[in-house]
Amino acid sequence: MNKKLRHIIRKIDAIQFALLRYHDKKGRITRHVKVKTNDNNSLICTLTYNEDLKKLRNKRVNLIQKSEDDYLYISGQVTETTAQDEKEICICVLKACWFVRKSRGSLSWLQEKHIYDILPQDDLELAS
Repeated sequence: MNKKLRHIIRKIDAIQFALLRYHDKKGRITRHVKVKTNDNNSLICTLTYNEDLKKLRNKRVNLIQKSEDDYLYISGQVTETTAQDEKEICICVLKACWFVRKSRGSLSWLQEKHIYDILPQDDLELAS
């Protein structure tokens, strides 16, 4: 596993809760989920609402997490629903960013801490 992704995954596990965002026919949908790491570059999301998970399969989704001054943005693709629980989906991480809020006086900004981005050749391996 990539070293930067490992740091981001640890932070995802520490925060646990996130907003899951995706687009469908109704527009942009935002849901609350509980996140835990699976293996390598995938996450398991437990949905806290009743929804037809089949429509999420192969869909690009975004996860957003915040903890104090830490902000995480994860972009991925839903690969499957897990067999153990009908409310769980597996998301393959394609891009993950960790930013930290910095401030000086009345000025504040987000500073990059770690960024993981899957390379194009890795994306080809993911498809096979």
